[in-house]
Amino acid sequence: MALAIGSSVAIGLVDYIAGITLRRDGRMESAFLYTAIGSVLGSILVAAMLPLAPAVQFIRSDVFWSIGAGLAIGTALPIVMVGMARGPMTVVAPVMGLVTLALPAVVGPFVGDRLSTLELVGLLLAFPACALISMSNTGPADAGAPIAQAVAYGAVAGTLFGLAAVCFGQTSTESGILPGVVGQVTTAVLLIGLMLATGRALRPRREAVGLASASGLLTALAVFLSVLAYQRGPIAVVAAVIGLGPGVAVLLAWLLDKERIRIVQIVGFVLGVIAVILFGMG
Repeated sequence: MALAIGSSVAIGLVDYIAGITLRRDGRMESAFLYTAIGSVLGSILVAAMLPLAPAVQFIRSDVFWSIGAGLAIGTALPIVMVGMARGPMTVVAPVMGLVTLALPAVVGPFVGDRLSTLELVGLLLAFPACALISMSNTGPADAGAPIAQAVAYGAVAGTLFGLAAVCFGQTSTESGILPGVVGQVTTAVLLIGLMLATGRALRPRREAVGLASASGLLTALAVFLSVLAYQRGPIAVVAAVIGLGPGVAVLLAWLLDKERIRIVQIVGFVLGVIAVILFGMG
């Protein structure tokens, strides 16, 4: 459970930093550029972590599942960056978390997940937790970012991250962190290819490069922790914990950017904490 919690916090930080990166740059079309920079650095970091969880064996199915996860993440990252930049973050992030946990929860029983009573109760609490966190007021602070558009960004990115979760969950424990390395490299290659194919190879702006680099390194850390977590625990439970990660982005947006947070969202955070406790006890 500690692996999933660590990944959840890292993902929440990534979500927030991604939006700030694009806001600092001011060009929405730079999303491919900054996610590519982050993914290249992330690939190097994950590869450096390989001795911490070396592969005993790496079979063909592990390769295919890892590439699938990398493609899903590579497609999701620019969407997350643009969505979080346009905001409001207090809508995009929790919707993404809700969908991220929903898809593996549906798929889990079909791939052999067996949940304890406490884990099942925790999973049932995680859904309303994310739903409540996603409830946000509209107003002048959210101008220029229609709620429907924010929900769409979150839903699409959440679906892709949910698919990545299912893919990583199918890799064998004997493969260690190697699926994360393959997935991260796949993500980097995809984003570089998209950047070049769309002609979005813009010159990075100094004030945004550092943030993009930090986002990439945190993404690599999240991949490292989540791969190990998915290999060891039920996909639905791990995805539920990681799906609460965007709540970190909501808190940061509230504390640092003065985006509004409602009482129902606070209730959602409380339910999320209870769900995580139940997962740990289960």
